Amino acid sequence: MAFFHELDAWTEYWDIYHPETRGRYYFGDGDESGLLSLLVPRVTTPAIFAAWKNRALGIDIEQEFEKCAVGADVAAAVSEYDGLVAGIFERHFGDAGDDCSRRAYLRAVHRFSTDTLPPATERLARVPPGDRRWRTAGRHTIDADMMWFVWALQLEAAEAAAGAPSAAAGVRSSASNAGGLRALLLSGVATGCSANFAWRGHRRTRPEYRADSATEALLLERGLHWATDFSAAAAEVHQLYRIREWGTSPARS
Repeated sequence: MAFFHELDAWTEYWDIYHPETRGRYYFGDGDESGLLSLLVPRVTTPAIFAAWKNRALGIDIEQEFEKCAVGADVAAAVSEYDGLVAGIFERHFGDAGDDCSRRAYLRAVHRFSTDTLPPATERLARVPPGDRRWRTAGRHTIDADMMWFVWALQLEAAEAAAGAPSAAAGVRSSASNAGGLRALLLSGVATGCSANFAWRGHRRTRPEYRADSATEALLLERGLHWATDFSAAAAEVHQLYRIREWGTSPARS
């Protein structure tokens, strides 16, 4: 719960907990444009957002996503998010390469995705009823289903930017085991998205997933595999996005 609270405190609830950032990790405050504006539609649609959707659907034939990801502004933004999340993760879970940490994180993501974490009473008390965030401020979860895939976009872009031959030292994540943490986080997207859709019915997911203990165990088993294989985790997220969009996806290999 503390991990997700702190992550939200730097992003959506920056004005309450970190006004000194002026919304840098969200959409800014007017003067500060905010890093999220480079990745997610607000006034305009960033090229990388459209490119990620095409990549997930298997129609990014010109590799536009990689081209966008290694652009200076996007590469710097996703790397900065890398560093922010790495510090938060380490404070609450420790080493992403440790099996116990991986299991603890994936179980936490399951609670987050199924909206079964304790209520965020302190945060809700700080958000007035007229605020657009008031409806969800008292819960630790994701209601907007596309945000799972935006999380994947950031992780995949960071992986591409960090691995680019021309990547500047300042763009590469300084976090230890950065690639390993990205794989774990992307695994959490794959399992969390699936649980969110199966338990809460926000969108379609794999037909074998049900809101039961057997699916929870299956997702943990699969998640632990994806946590050590970034490419496999990305492929699973892409298939989940195809199910969201088309209702079908290639069979599991």
